Amino acid sequence: MLTSARQRRPARRKRGVGAASRTAILDAARGIWFEHGPRGLSARKIAAAVGLSPTALYLYFRNIEDLLEHLRLEGHALLAGYLAAAGPDLPALERIRAMGRAYYRFGLEHPKQYALMFNVRADETPRHEALVREMETLMLLRRVVEEGIARGEVRADLDPMVMTNALWAQIHGVTALTVSRLLAETTHGDEAAVVDAVLDATAAWITPQER
Repeated sequence: MLTSARQRRPARRKRGVGAASRTAILDAARGIWFEHGPRGLSARKIAAAVGLSPTALYLYFRNIEDLLEHLRLEGHALLAGYLAAAGPDLPALERIRAMGRAYYRFGLEHPKQYALMFNVRADETPRHEALVREMETLMLLRRVVEEGIARGEVRADLDPMVMTNALWAQIHGVTALTVSRLLAETTHGDEAAVVDAVLDATAAWITPQER
């Protein structure tokens, strides 16, 4: 029995090494992508950075797109933290504003992660499971919309998911323009005013209409 127990110990160490290798691969891929962009990312470069053979990467990930999928989900987890911390005790309208500012701040503070999350996609259709997991971040906003509707703080004549997607599209648009530095080309120094205008328009649109 002692001999059998000793024989099992290397298997436990192997699992630990595997987890460390997986983390090292993700760290290397993230660093290469952040420094060189999507065109600079390859299995060969990642493998060289972690001291593995290129084929060894496929012991941990199906392909490069699978690896990028994991990195995108990291970003969504970080973004979810920003949104969850944005005025949790505020009324719905004010919280939606706070979440919009948090989304914008996330883009400015993590521009490379933001670009990886939203601007890089596989040529093939993304896996449904991955899309569902990414959209869990958006569901944080939907829950606030639904709570606002239930309390009469948000208009109830629109489908909550339609409203949520419209709110997301508006703040995502101004964030993407800012992160890509396109907004600065036309509104240099006044980006905050553009964000305020977008949020003001959003608040006016979702406020219940007086009859």
